[in-house]
This record gives sequence, C-alpha cells and structure tokens, in this order.
Amino acid sequence: MTDATAARRWHRGVDRETIVDAAMRILDEDGLDALTMRRLASDLDVQAPSLYAHVHGKDDVLDLVVDRVLGTVAVPPPGGDPRTVLEAGFTAYRTALVGHPAVVGLVIARPRLGRAQAGLIERALDALTAAGLSIRDAVDAQVTLAAYVLGFVAQETARRSAPVPAFEPGPRLAAALLALAARPVDERFAIGLGRVLDGVGVVRRR
Repeated sequence: MTDATAARRWHRGVDRETIVDAAMRILDEDGLDALTMRRLASDLDVQAPSLYAHVHGKDDVLDLVVDRVLGTVAVPPPGGDPRTVLEAGFTAYRTALVGHPAVVGLVIARPRLGRAQAGLIERALDALTAAGLSIRDAVDAQVTLAAYVLGFVAQETARRSAPVPAFEPGPRLAAALLALAARPVDERFAIGLGRVLDGVGVVRRR
C-alpha cells in the first residue's frame, strides 16, 4: 500500500456527521451490542484510530446519536394551547424513538443531558407551567410524561402485537386481550397520553 493510499484509508472524508450516520445504521440494524469503534471504522473503511480525531470514543458517539435522534422531534411553537403543544410534542417524541429503538435504552441510561434533550425538557416545562402548574408540579409531570413515552415505546418496539398468553386465560383477561388487539397502537398511545395529561391537571383551553 502506498503512502497516498494509506492516507486516503486513514481519513476517507470522515467527520462527526458521517460517524454518527454510520453509528445509527449499526444501531438500527444490529443493536447496541454491535456498535464498537472497530465496527464503525470498518463500516467507514478507515483505520480505527482516525475516528478519535473527531470523537472521544464510543460514549461520545452514543451521546451524539441521542442528540441527533432527539433533534428530529418537532414541537409546535410556543403560544398555543398547552395541552395541544404537549400532545404534539410527546407524540413526535414517540415517533422519533420508534424509528430508532436502540436509542430508547440510551435515553434512559445515558447520564449526560444533551442539547436536544435539554431543549425538549424546557419546552415541556414551558407548556406545563403555561397550563397553570407550579414549577414543582411541572417537573413531576414532565418526568411522568417522559416515563410514559419511554415505557410505551420500549414495549411497542420489543413486541409489535398484543401479548399472547402461554396458558388459557380467564374470561376477563381473554376479553381484555381481544379489546387490546382491536385498538390500533397509535390510538392506544394517544389515549394513554391523554390519561396522563388529565392526571397531572393539564386541561384543554376552550
């Protein structure tokens, strides 16, 4: 291999954006366990050490992936009905996560708060306080709403249909499973989100 060829293989147009692109492809296709710096370098056709000119390591890559995905969450501009803003924002949050299931666990587990995630939290708190909640109640409500979405998406992406019992269910459970299977997942999410918003005291303005 010539020096010129080696130099091309060392960098080959790699930057932070292309590294994040490759990391997201690996996560989407093969999951978190498959993502290593060696695998990233192989997929990008570069030498592994060259990645460290752009990122500090795998943890840095994971933080960038979370920021990229959450940066796609579209939230209505401020000033509208707070309940409508919250419904649209948390529905968009779910949509972004469903498209990248491995990121759900990262959002739950990563200790660092990225710019995009912080922005979403601030927008939710703005809407909750605009709905009349104190900052203390708004924080509690935001944590509850985020937990609802993350839990729903984690279950949704792990199991794409209603659960099938490994035993003969009783009549009430059998009826419940039929009712669950008959309701589209988007509708189940919207109903649950509405129940949470009702519970934390966010009412729709007339």
